[in-house]
Amino acid sequence: MAGAGFFLIFGHFFIFMAYRVGPTGVVAPFYYCFTVWAVISGVLVFGQFPNALAVCGILLVVASGLTIVSLDERKRRLTVVA
Repeated sequence: MAGAGFFLIFGHFFIFMAYRVGPTGVVAPFYYCFTVWAVISGVLVFGQFPNALAVCGILLVVASGLTIVSLDERKRRLTVVA
């Protein structure tokens, strides 16, 4: 458990540092990998599948992230280079 906590602390730290130096559209997909790993570990370690409310929450978070990335991409395309 201590090893898992250690790696989790540094994983979060480096994701937050990546947000400081990189564009959100590049970093966000890596942040959403936490959700995938949480579901996988929940199924493999604890034998628990997410309930309907958890699945709805996961889908809402993923949809909002994809919307932000797509809007950021559209904004970048519409910007006129001087």
